[in-house]
Amino acid sequence: MNNLIEFFKRAFHIIVLAVLLILSVVMLGKSLAFNDYRLSRAVQSVVGPIQKSGRSMIHRFHLGPENEALVQQNIQLLREQENMFIVKEDTILTEMSMPDSTNTKRVRLYDYTYAHVIFRTTDRAFNYMIVDKGSKDGITRDMAVLSPQGVAGVVTDVSPNFATVRPILHPESRISAVVTPANQNGTVIWEDNDPRVAYLEAIPQHSEINIGDSVFTNGFSNIFPKGLFIGTVKEVQVGNNASFLTIKINLATPYTDIYTVYLVENTFKAELDSLKANFKNE
Repeated sequence: MNNLIEFFKRAFHIIVLAVLLILSVVMLGKSLAFNDYRLSRAVQSVVGPIQKSGRSMIHRFHLGPENEALVQQNIQLLREQENMFIVKEDTILTEMSMPDSTNTKRVRLYDYTYAHVIFRTTDRAFNYMIVDKGSKDGITRDMAVLSPQGVAGVVTDVSPNFATVRPILHPESRISAVVTPANQNGTVIWEDNDPRVAYLEAIPQHSEINIGDSVFTNGFSNIFPKGLFIGTVKEVQVGNNASFLTIKINLATPYTDIYTVYLVENTFKAELDSLKANFKNE
């Protein structure tokens, strides 16, 4: 026992030095691990978004052809809807026809194409969109513009490769509409500086309009086919003019998240406009 005590007395400084050396190595390792962790987090915070963007671009690159094919399929379905045609009846009877027979045929009134939105605003007093197709692609002024969810706007200006769209989110936008099931016709306007809502005006006060009722295009203009979805009724109030209601609607088109649009051409628009040009404004 005395020998052991003497050994510790002689080796005390060596033992203390060894213990301190071991503690230093342990603490240094922990410090390096923590610094490495912090460095890793810092690098990840910088590289992570770049990697995420890269993956997103690769994902879009691979899905691009698939998305284009889906858009083409949607266009084919839209082109075959009943509101795309005029149904004409030939009621001229001949010796070979039965007394109660009629010959009907469908004449295409509207046709579809598509484009991608490359610029848009939603938070200004006058909002616009630009799409990546123009006159070289057959785009003309006054073509209706739809999102996958509903009505989006109207083409106002066209260059060879691009076109400007005036969305509903514009104080000069006017869209003839009908609210169902009341079957009352009015006009959709925008004046609330909110990209999610608009107003349906000129609806008589006696109309039975309820929250949740649907608003569609009524087909009275030469631009929009009948029956395109615009939105749903959000609020109903008696307006300043006691003869009409103030109706706020939730717009179907998500303007802050719109990338692909469908453009609708009225194939008889020039002929119809020439007839309307002869109307007297009295």
